[in-house]
Amino acid sequence: MTSGVAAKGTQLEWNAEPIVELTSITGPGESMDPIDLTSHDSVSAFREFAAGLRDGGEISFEGNFIKGNAAGQIAAHTDFQSGQARAWIIKHPGWGAGVPQMSGNGFLTAFSLDYPYDSKISVSGTIKVTGKPTLAPA
Repeated sequence: MTSGVAAKGTQLEWNAEPIVELTSITGPGESMDPIDLTSHDSVSAFREFAAGLRDGGEISFEGNFIKGNAAGQIAAHTDFQSGQARAWIIKHPGWGAGVPQMSGNGFLTAFSLDYPYDSKISVSGTIKVTGKPTLAPA
């Protein structure tokens, strides 16, 4: 029985449009700041903590630059320049009913094109998640 899932086929959507030909999608890396509640009345010599504020993290992506991807790559660049927050979705392979996906809102904090003389033009970017991301079946 296979328990893992291959990542090939994962898709990142920005404002309900796919950012095409991505080769890597990472994140979001959620985190939580613990609150130290240790006091002189603590019953042991161990610190005591409570859960504090959470951070939705960031999503980074890399791929092939596609000049005709106006609703995806080009729109993401336009939104980066204006600071416009948008909805994002990471669709897991096997898209459709019941397949988990990550979704939320965010804005781009980085957008870059790379032009090596001996290779393809590539695109990369970083989305800062704002608010609570959701992992749920589609």
